[in-house]
Amino acid sequence: MEVHHPHHPTHKKKWSEYIIEFVMLFAAVTLGFFAENLREHQIIDNHKNQNLIAMIDDLKQDSVQINKRIYEYNNTLVKFEKMKDLSFAFSHQEMNENKLIDSVVNTYLNTSISVALFINNASYKNTISSGSLSFIKNNETKKLIAEYYESLYGKLVVNNTLLDNDYNEFVGKTFGFGFVINSNEKLPFQTRSSSMQVEDFKSIPALRKKIIDPEFRLLVNKIESRCGYYLYVMQTAKELNTRLLSQLNKKEF
Repeated sequence: MEVHHPHHPTHKKKWSEYIIEFVMLFAAVTLGFFAENLREHQIIDNHKNQNLIAMIDDLKQDSVQINKRIYEYNNTLVKFEKMKDLSFAFSHQEMNENKLIDSVVNTYLNTSISVALFINNASYKNTISSGSLSFIKNNETKKLIAEYYESLYGKLVVNNTLLDNDYNEFVGKTFGFGFVINSNEKLPFQTRSSSMQVEDFKSIPALRKKIIDPEFRLLVNKIESRCGYYLYVMQTAKELNTRLLSQLNKKEF
């Protein structure tokens, strides 16, 4: 015998119920989207803050190097000016040849054209690669970062090359022996001390001829001018470094 179950008619939803379900689903998706977007924004903002805090540390280290280079090149300009004065005095018969050679070589050996200035742009690269730069809200901060890590960095790279080229040309046309340690110590690979080698160089006619030549002043003036401009670039670097550090220390990211 077949059992017949009573048929219950399906409940027909009202339009209002469909609308409510749609609104609830839409709200859930929308809230999820905003929550995910907020989470990603917080992650990027956190990365931005970390990179800019790291940038502050880089700038502090840069500041130390910039001040060292400025000190060295200020002294270098004084030494080059002294060499020109010595050459001028000799040309006006105010000193003899031996005195000129001794004075010029000793001045040169105490002239320090140190390593070129390189600014640390690691934190800046991280800021760019992570996309954090676009999340910096302060326009002044963005502007100073661009000036320091783009304009100044490019200028330094160019002038580092020019300085190297001009210094190598200067040494090649004048002293010929580059940097010599001005001491009585003898390095392991040397057969004579540095001071003995310097005395030997001073006795070589070719070197003496270069130093007593009036053109020597022109060669010194050329490298002095290059160092003078390099000093100007470093002073610009110091100014920008100070301004950017001050701006970042405000924590107005």
